[in-house]
Amino acid sequence: MRVIRSAGLRALCLILGACFGCQAPPQPIGPTFERVSVSQKEDFESLWQTASEALRHHWFQIDREDRASGVLSTHPETSAQGLEFWRQQPRPAYYWTEANLQTIQRKATVQITPVDSQGEYSIDVKVERFRLRLEERQIDNPAAALRLYSAEAPTMSGQMVRPSQQMQWIPLGRDETLEQTILGEILQRFGRPTTVTTAAETAPS
Repeated sequence: MRVIRSAGLRALCLILGACFGCQAPPQPIGPTFERVSVSQKEDFESLWQTASEALRHHWFQIDREDRASGVLSTHPETSAQGLEFWRQQPRPAYYWTEANLQTIQRKATVQITPVDSQGEYSIDVKVERFRLRLEERQIDNPAAALRLYSAEAPTMSGQMVRPSQQMQWIPLGRDETLEQTILGEILQRFGRPTTVTTAAETAPS
């Protein structure tokens, strides 16, 4: 007997989606950013530390801090599932359902760059989503189910490989909701207005 889980997960996702009335949010058409005034070197350092604290507050671990380029990025972080009540749950409902049916990771990047010589800086927040893809394993008998996640169970294509050797992270696009949340928190902590600007709002009609 072969157990193929992907079709079942897709079916369950459709059922839950219908029950909760959730659908995939549209992908953003431009960056999520805001401009702030940074008149002194101490203000820039405060802004930088504020951005770092905001990322950590959302359970991201800092991977790169490049002040010269103005880039602050994180390691990919597995999104919280329903039983992890102590962590911030993905929003909206579609992302919550997605994270409970599949392994989803998010990676955040904050870009702080000067706009002019008057001390105005642009804060750009980007959050990327990725889904884990593993080839299904063959199950021939009840005992083989115990080896489902090991190299002892062959894949559907007959390969005897470890899961770590075949895993792929599929890009799913950006999480604009989390981008706006992080940017708003940076502005609030830094003591600036919490208005978040998106390209959709600034594009000419």
